[in-house]
Amino acid sequence: MEEKLIYKSLRDKGLEVRLINVISTPLPIDRIDAPKASLIRTVGMFRGARTAAVLESMGSHVINGSETILTCGDKVLTYSALLKANVPIPRSFLALGKEAAIRAYDKFGKIAVDKPPLGSWGRMVSLVRNHSMMEQIALAREIMPSSLRGHVIQEYVEVGGRDLRCLVLGGHLIGCMERIASDGWKSNVALGGKVKAIKATLLIEDLSIRAAEAVKGEFVAIDLLVNDNAFVNEVNGVPEFKGFMKATGINVAEEVTSHIREMIRA
Repeated sequence: MEEKLIYKSLRDKGLEVRLINVISTPLPIDRIDAPKASLIRTVGMFRGARTAAVLESMGSHVINGSETILTCGDKVLTYSALLKANVPIPRSFLALGKEAAIRAYDKFGKIAVDKPPLGSWGRMVSLVRNHSMMEQIALAREIMPSSLRGHVIQEYVEVGGRDLRCLVLGGHLIGCMERIASDGWKSNVALGGKVKAIKATLLIEDLSIRAAEAVKGEFVAIDLLVNDNAFVNEVNGVPEFKGFMKATGINVAEEVTSHIREMIRA
């Protein structure tokens, strides 16, 4: 749906558009027939990053670039980029094995969050409430594919099952919505979370823009946890926006089209 909206908006504005399904169509690793601009909308970090890299080598302006997609697709790389840019994140530890994961959990005491380095839509993200549960998660992770074996162990930030998602395009904040968990503590729309528009404070706007800059993101979604403090929890390099449009009424496809038109003319 989102891709169809973007495609229609680009065509309605008189831009020549070519759709490439990278599952069925081979991309030449060559400088021939390079599009002026390319918008990556693939599912999967490696698929998106590899597609972006080939298009970059052809001389196309790619949104988002391969570096951004790789950084956003790996939580360890995301948090490292944010920390380097002095963007606040939840207290976190990288654990690359069972023993390290358990020792990281013990630093938080009663409750912590365990995430695999790769993954989206809240999959395999666990609220760890005791030492035994952490051991079981660590044991299970040991027999999974290598990309899922590591852990990001984080402090649990109490936000009442709510978080904020803000879209940044071309260094400017498009808008923000609040996501509210329908059941439990995960607020992902893919898991049934409800949404509503909010007016971003200057702090939220600043954090969102700085987070986008930290990952060199041209069109990204920023997820924030806000209570007495505010933390960037995730940055999405191929942002979905159906729920955002429903909540805010902002036509993201038209915003993207306007940005691409201005970028091509520059």
